[in-house]
Amino acid sequence: MRVADKVCLVTGGAGGIGSEAARTLAREGGKVIVTDVSETDAAAVAGEFGGSAAKLDVSDFANWQSVVDRIVSDHGRIDVLAHCAGIEGSYVNAGLDTDLETWDKVLKVNLTGSFYGLKAVFPPMLRQRKGSVILVSSIVSSMATSSGVAYGASKAGVEHLARSFAIIGLRDGARVRCNSVHPGAIHTRMTDNIFEELAEKAGVATEVIEASVKDIIPYGERGEPADIANMILFLASDESKYASGSDFKVDGAWHVTDVG
Repeated sequence: MRVADKVCLVTGGAGGIGSEAARTLAREGGKVIVTDVSETDAAAVAGEFGGSAAKLDVSDFANWQSVVDRIVSDHGRIDVLAHCAGIEGSYVNAGLDTDLETWDKVLKVNLTGSFYGLKAVFPPMLRQRKGSVILVSSIVSSMATSSGVAYGASKAGVEHLARSFAIIGLRDGARVRCNSVHPGAIHTRMTDNIFEELAEKAGVATEVIEASVKDIIPYGERGEPADIANMILFLASDESKYASGSDFKVDGAWHVTDVG
């Protein structure tokens, strides 16, 4: 019971990584509140383990504040934010052809949404003088992404937010931790969509794109949502109490690929 009785807010809880993070935290004793832009989908996940659910559009700060206020009112505190919500944008009209609507939407959800979450949960955590925020970034935060400049830029910004808020979390001797997790090619709907769009752009089968990605991953395979959920669990637990402002890459060693 590695997070026994910790009050855990999970965003993007109907997605592949978010839903697995919610299940994992609940299995390890957490009191989990599953949120998603679809409250129905969030409730379906929460129903698997007797958790609660709420609608949360992460690009709406008022929605964030309402959800956090309710959690603090119901439980007296909030111990963990596992922020898994995000969108990939278009990989067809990408690079220089990225349209302004796509850029604005991706940055609003992924980067501004992360800032809104931090702005909502940090005040109660600072009052408690402890807490753990885990922001899900991406391995592309440290790679060139000519086919997804909006997504890559947004995830690089998420990594920076984690470092900056790690400092804020030490205010007046508090111990509010903030770290980022960087998934590689994980078996999720988002990654499937990216492969499909890249395949469409290149005029090849989706399997060709997936195979080409696997070829450059040292592990030679895609990861599973549980691989990310287990890292989130570690960062939510007191086992990681001395870790803050760090980026944790879970990518089958993709970021250390040998090119020489």
